[in-house]
Amino acid sequence: MKMRNFLAAALALASAPSWSAPAERAAPARSYAQGQVWEYRSRPGEGKSLLKIQRIGTVPGLEANGPVYHISVNGLKLAPHVAGVLPHVPVSRETLDASVTRLSTRRPDFPGIEAGIEEWRQAQGGVFTISVAEIVELIDRSTRGLPAGPPAAEPAR
Repeated sequence: MKMRNFLAAALALASAPSWSAPAERAAPARSYAQGQVWEYRSRPGEGKSLLKIQRIGTVPGLEANGPVYHISVNGLKLAPHVAGVLPHVPVSRETLDASVTRLSTRRPDFPGIEAGIEEWRQAQGGVFTISVAEIVELIDRSTRGLPAGPPAAEPAR
């Protein structure tokens, strides 16, 4: 799948109905900053996956809804024709709170995010409010041509 089509699918899914994150998965309030690399509750088999907060902004015209965290996620096991990275995923604070477990000391390479943010703005894309593991599962299932369904998350690290 070409990266542009992959990004378009991810942007479309950002507006898809979300599953409710169970209350026991919610993390305590944290302070998030651009450049932070986090460990998170990942899908089984992706325990070394990390997310990076690439940029913090707002949805134009909807600034009152709060910040949008533009993240990248690496170390994923996706469909065979898709790289193991999601270069741009716009998420809410709720998503980060339900997902992250601790700041990482690892500093792997992450892709640039500018093109993804620009494409998101032009498409007037939405913002995910479900966990990162659920987002990865949605995108993975979509690229494999499977129906959406909630993933099983790995235990907190």
